[in-house]
Amino acid sequence: MIRRRLYVEVRVSKLATWSRRIAVFAIPVVLLAVGMHRLSLVEYNVAIATLVAGYAVAALALLIAICAFVAIWNEGLRGLGRAFTAAAISLLIVGWPLVTAARTATLPPIADITTDVNDPPQFVAVAQARPRGSNPVRYPVENAQLQRAAYPGVKPFEVEANPDEIFNMIMGIIDKRGWRVLDSVSPRGGERDGRIEAVARTLIMGFREDIVIRVRSGDKGVRIDMRSASRYGDRDFGSNASRIESFMTDFADTRRRSMY
Repeated sequence: MIRRRLYVEVRVSKLATWSRRIAVFAIPVVLLAVGMHRLSLVEYNVAIATLVAGYAVAALALLIAICAFVAIWNEGLRGLGRAFTAAAISLLIVGWPLVTAARTATLPPIADITTDVNDPPQFVAVAQARPRGSNPVRYPVENAQLQRAAYPGVKPFEVEANPDEIFNMIMGIIDKRGWRVLDSVSPRGGERDGRIEAVARTLIMGFREDIVIRVRSGDKGVRIDMRSASRYGDRDFGSNASRIESFMTDFADTRRRSMY
């Protein structure tokens, strides 16, 4: 007598399958936004819209993956690996903006930071380089109080030294950081301030943030003021203040090493 075995086919969760497909689709959408903006193929608004679309697709995939987990648990379906893959990809994509938003939730909605709120360094070359529709080059006076409260560490640097020496030292740090210099005017004693204007780009998206550094001679030596401002958007998530503080730290270290 031939024994026949009964095989019970366990169905694969369609939710798990679709969650993985949607999560995988979100990857090229996000990469497209990053790549197009870094290569200057699209403007800020288009890049942001594409990036948000990628985040939305990833969030949808995560939601479907959660539903798939529930269906797999309740109905004993296959597809757990697909749901896990979808969830992992989605979390990797949306994790960065979520962590950034959580970390900077208490920061004010400002995107123009300076070490001198009463007499901020002025953009000259940047004013010509900024395209139509970007943020104004005038420092918003309403930012001053918010900036003081949020970034007390953003301060000018004063040092007893020759202005030309300080100017050249700053140029060296800018070159090391890879910022694109738009214009530089060397100081001339008490007659003219030194001014350096440059453009930095954020790490991932490559958003442009404009910088101006002023070297001014005074009774107590040389005072260095710096301003960093985002070209677009009304919130910089702390990037400009962080840039100023790290630059001043680099300058202090460079100055200290040069004295030995």
